[in-house]
Amino acid sequence: MIDIPPPLQAKLDAGATTLCWVWILTRRDGMTFGFTDHDQALKIEGVSCEPASGFSAGDLRSETGGAPARGAVFGQLDSGVITRSAIKSGVWDGAGLVLYRVDWSDPSLFWRAFTGELGEIRHGEQGFEAEVAGLGARLNRTIGRAFSRLCDAELGDARCGVDLGSEGRSVEARVAERITARAVRISGADSLEALELKNGVLHWPDEDWADQRIVLARTVGNDRIVELEGVLPEAVAPGQTVRLSLGCDKRFETCQGRFNNALNFRGCPHMPGNDALIRPVRTRQ
Repeated sequence: MIDIPPPLQAKLDAGATTLCWVWILTRRDGMTFGFTDHDQALKIEGVSCEPASGFSAGDLRSETGGAPARGAVFGQLDSGVITRSAIKSGVWDGAGLVLYRVDWSDPSLFWRAFTGELGEIRHGEQGFEAEVAGLGARLNRTIGRAFSRLCDAELGDARCGVDLGSEGRSVEARVAERITARAVRISGADSLEALELKNGVLHWPDEDWADQRIVLARTVGNDRIVELEGVLPEAVAPGQTVRLSLGCDKRFETCQGRFNNALNFRGCPHMPGNDALIRPVRTRQ
């Protein structure tokens, strides 16, 4: 139940419209920042909140039961705090979020509407979108390792050990055509098979553009058409140089055959599946 101060409730009952939203974010390094959609700075619980920050809240959904509340936050990249480089480096991942409803005519009157944390953050040319989850989402997190037939390492990280910069595992190519908002035709990547590019990464030359995961690739003549997980940067144009690196489906056969990296495979490929659990008991003859 939301506890609304009686003076603020009286204003609401009177039809007052002097309300605004305030977001207070606390990063994992302990730094706290405030933002508001009001046109003047506000101070809430000792935090100075940046005015007209471009923040807006998407639909926030909360259900009965154990499911955590979920929603989204949108914003413009015109703040000196939330920048492309900061998002790309991951400093905002997992930041704590408190959402307030505030009477801007008297900022001492407010109520806490939501408490949670930021999840995945995606950015484009002008703005960003961050997933928001309630505190109950922490109960769904996996603690420790989950045993699976598939590898739980990320391709190229320290646990994986694969050097994607070695010969034959990445290729310099160029953009030939922008096909859709998420698909682009690449020339000069014929040394890599389309099937090997699935789950790979397209690296852009501009440091402000986040590298994008390839969800699907196919061959057209000597070119490769790749479909990306996110939307292409608006400034992408034919002739731009890019780099494509191989992908991995996290299966043992791929680790061994494509990367010769079976010793570092971080899964349990011989683990029995559900078929072994439901197999009927047989009497030995």
